[in-house]
Amino acid sequence: MRCGVEIGNARACPLCGIKNPANNPKSFPPLLESEKACVENEEGGANFLGDVAKSVNITPDEGRKIAWEVLTVAFVIAIAILLSINLLISGGLSWSLYPVSSFLFIWICATALLALPHRKKLGFCLIAIAVPAYLVALGLITRNFSWAWRLALPIAIFTELNAAALALAIGLLKRKGLNVFACVFAAIALECIGLEIFIDLFLFGGIRLGWSTITAIALGPISGFLLYLHVRVVKTTNLRRLFKL
Repeated sequence: MRCGVEIGNARACPLCGIKNPANNPKSFPPLLESEKACVENEEGGANFLGDVAKSVNITPDEGRKIAWEVLTVAFVIAIAILLSINLLISGGLSWSLYPVSSFLFIWICATALLALPHRKKLGFCLIAIAVPAYLVALGLITRNFSWAWRLALPIAIFTELNAAALALAIGLLKRKGLNVFACVFAAIALECIGLEIFIDLFLFGGIRLGWSTITAIALGPISGFLLYLHVRVVKTTNLRRLFKL
């Protein structure tokens, strides 16, 4: 039945009074607007609150807002407990700063995804700023800022710029196909070279390219071949004639 009660072969539901559709399929009265909304929400996919959201007709935006609020309250409680325990046991703040900084980083990312669903550019910028800020905070907490400033921060910024360039390149493609994979492989090769450069500068004070060049040499021809297939074969050749289909 509509109310969720199994009535078997009974004539009507003892809870809501609706007649059994098994006896008369047309006995259901028309759905009310609120019931239609619940059915549409139910067919739309999973919600953070599950069956509760379906029963009270929670929209996806409202569900994200509730999820963000619950997450915020949970993190505030967890942070307060960690800081209190650290102060009571050690008489100061020490080890609690590590999980607290991690909670704050996760909260910022969650805020970008849950609280700003319709402002994606602002959300991505917030996450892009949160990553290097988190690494800098870890460097300050460990009182060894060298690795954060000279290694972690450059790698994080380079990776974000590389990912942004990849997303921009894919977005500018008029016809997407194998050329998307070509861009991805090229970005991976560039990322490997950048990683080794920053690691070499941090460890040796100079650039000694090794494994990254091997990776780039392996990915370069693959990227070029995929681009060739997209431009020449897929665009200008009859594939049925080419593969004798």
